[in-house]
Amino acid sequence: MKRICNKSQKSEVKSRKLKDGFTLLEVVISITILSLITLIIGSAFRLGIQAWEKGEKETGETQRLRVLSSLLSQQVASAFPYKMKVDDDEPVVLFKGEEDSLLFVTTVTDSFYGGFKWVKYSYKDGSMLYKEGLLPDKKLKEKIKGDDETIDSDIEEVKFTYLSKSGEWEDSWDDEKKLPAAVRVKISYFQPFVINIPMGMDKKEDDAGLEIS
Repeated sequence: MKRICNKSQKSEVKSRKLKDGFTLLEVVISITILSLITLIIGSAFRLGIQAWEKGEKETGETQRLRVLSSLLSQQVASAFPYKMKVDDDEPVVLFKGEEDSLLFVTTVTDSFYGGFKWVKYSYKDGSMLYKEGLLPDKKLKEKIKGDDETIDSDIEEVKFTYLSKSGEWEDSWDDEKKLPAAVRVKISYFQPFVINIPMGMDKKEDDAGLEIS
């Protein structure tokens, strides 16, 4: 009889606890755990958004630089030893290369015009500047010194170097008689790439170029 009463009392106490609900400590622990879970989920979501935005930005930047590299490669590979008089002196090959700028003549032109086109690339304060014009042009000197068009205003680095006939890479090219054999280009975080110039390879000095007076 006493055993039955004890079981009955225990059952009543257990039932009373269930009816009374959670204790204050249990509520505090539950809220703390829920807050931690919410914080973890929020942090993971925020990191995911940041990673997605960074990936989108890098993809867009990479695509932009690839387009620029492709245009530059196409034009430089078609460089031509175009000769013209400068300051009433002897005709010289129109090609001037520095670490941060490049001026040359290319056969890559609009199909409507054809012929030759002079092209100038220059890098300044994180921006790639560009200018071009058709040849022949008696006002070429004035146009080259004029304002350039910004084609990209967010490039970390641009550097040009030039391959001589002896196989040495030079920081500049001012040979008035011939083109370099190749141009090496470093753009931003891309690996440097080399653009071979067929018209600059193994050409005799007296056989290079179209002379324009």
